[in-house]
Amino acid sequence: MKRIKITKLSVLGDAVTDNQVSTVGECSIANNGKQILVTGNWFASKSLNNGSSWAYINPFTYFPPENDGFCCDQTLLYDAKTDLSFWLLQYDKKDGINNTLRLAVKKGATLQNNDWDLWDFTPLSINPAWKNQWLDYNHAAVSGKFLYVCSNMFNTSDTFTRCIVLRIPLKALETGKNVSFEYFESRTDFSLRCVQGATDTMYFAAHSGVTGENRIRLFSWPENKTDVSKKDIAITPWSGGKYRSVCPDGSNWLARADYRITAAWISKGVLGFMWMVNKRGATRPHPHVRVVRIDAASMTLLDEPDIWSPDHAFGYPDAYPNSKGEVGITLFSGGGEKHPTHLVGVYNESAKNWILKTARAGTNGPRENTWGDYITIRPLSPDNTKWIAAGFTLQGGKEAENIEVHAVQFAAE
Repeated sequence: MKRIKITKLSVLGDAVTDNQVSTVGECSIANNGKQILVTGNWFASKSLNNGSSWAYINPFTYFPPENDGFCCDQTLLYDAKTDLSFWLLQYDKKDGINNTLRLAVKKGATLQNNDWDLWDFTPLSINPAWKNQWLDYNHAAVSGKFLYVCSNMFNTSDTFTRCIVLRIPLKALETGKNVSFEYFESRTDFSLRCVQGATDTMYFAAHSGVTGENRIRLFSWPENKTDVSKKDIAITPWSGGKYRSVCPDGSNWLARADYRITAAWISKGVLGFMWMVNKRGATRPHPHVRVVRIDAASMTLLDEPDIWSPDHAFGYPDAYPNSKGEVGITLFSGGGEKHPTHLVGVYNESAKNWILKTARAGTNGPRENTWGDYITIRPLSPDNTKWIAAGFTLQGGKEAENIEVHAVQFAAE
């Protein structure tokens, strides 16, 4: 493995995003063959011809209304073994108190129609005791038999109360019938992240404690068990705090960054987790991406191949293994001589490092000093040896209307 080859880059213009874009773009993506779906904080777009043309979908009106309407935080995922596409949408709080997380499921390459099976989850429908709560910052992952949906929960004062992981049988979602589900909750571990690439056991992790801790808390949930086990694993200490990375135009694109784990995977018996950290003295003068790799069998730390540079910052990573077990990644870089730039790459197992390539460079930094909160990478079906990722950059200005969303397909050679 020597290089990354970008095989296709599709830019989604204002017409197919309705200009409902932001520097907090939160782009997600999934494909089923030539059919591709891309979402952002407030838009959705579909292509039926591998990104050659796109059509706008209005997430505010596409599905039946719920609560006080669609809000934000969309996540897409495709599962090749069941041929199911999953679309998570977060709806606004009703009367400022409770909200809904909607799961839309579609069978087959059928984006040409609007037929989706819908299931709605609320704090009260998950647990009747969870009154006056709301769900936020959601993601999804699959194992051999289950879909996992993870979300943070807050009270009406916007104080964190718990993080939950729902486990939903794929077989029930295939049939489109009523589903039963199990859930795990933690009141102390914020923003749990489930791994991509799981088979018979789902793993998820969070930081054990507050910023600056020197350990990661790893949970395992076997498919054939109801109990979840956990273990704290020592890692090199790191720090969060106020992130700063100044672009050539003076904007601090990481002003609202934080230390939540945004990438998690398992491949060839190795678990991996990524998050943003602050600079580390003179040796690492810019914010960067911490990476820990853990042996799943022994639950011990293998290594920490961080992504950093003496010249600029890295942030907002996501990762997913392909069908060959290679770990593809997507992330941003910026600061120093760079405006926020979207990168893709892969882990080079033999050299124990990351091969990165620019997908699209930005021309400006954000006027409001806001970026993120996440971007997404998935295996490119049908063979799943390549990847597809969604990202965004500023082109020709500093305002939200200068954001351009794109979909990039790439391979490791």
